[in-house]
Amino acid sequence: MALQDDVGTDVGGDRRLRTALLIVGIVAVLVGVASLVLPHATLFAVAWVFGVYLLVSGLSMIVRAFARGIGTGRRIGLVALGALILAGGIVALVAPPVGVRWIAFMIGFAWLLEGITLLYAPTPTNRALTIGAAVLSIVIGVLVINLPSIGAALAVVAIAGFLILFGIVQIALGITLGRTDRSEPPAGRVA
Repeated sequence: MALQDDVGTDVGGDRRLRTALLIVGIVAVLVGVASLVLPHATLFAVAWVFGVYLLVSGLSMIVRAFARGIGTGRRIGLVALGALILAGGIVALVAPPVGVRWIAFMIGFAWLLEGITLLYAPTPTNRALTIGAAVLSIVIGVLVINLPSIGAALAVVAIAGFLILFGIVQIALGITLGRTDRSEPPAGRVA
């Protein structure tokens, strides 16, 4: 019994996958370009999505506070933290520029903490490179904390660039999927 080559036998499946890859790629490129062209709208959309997440997270925390077996101190803590998170979500939804500033502030704070952590991290090799990365992280963190609009703009550019690159790769995959390598002889033939 001869072995059959299953490559290329599912023409309908290949066509559907190619179409899906092409659609995802084109949408990613369009969203990336739109993010570069309309950065403020992109930032507002991020603030709204983040606000919805905070609303859900805050409400979830408040609901968890009333589960069985939760002690009084923990219950009070969960309700207080849930209320603060809920308030942050409301602010992000009602006043997106404030929400964007808070997101940028959190990113800057994370970079600052990362830089400080890198300074004290035990690294057996290339200590100079680690110190350089730590200083860079601290400087960027302080810059973003003090100028959140720069941090937000950099985030939009980075995300837009990723979306455009991702879209191009998806389009290339969609175009080339299912094509056979012409350098190899077809199955069953001897070169």
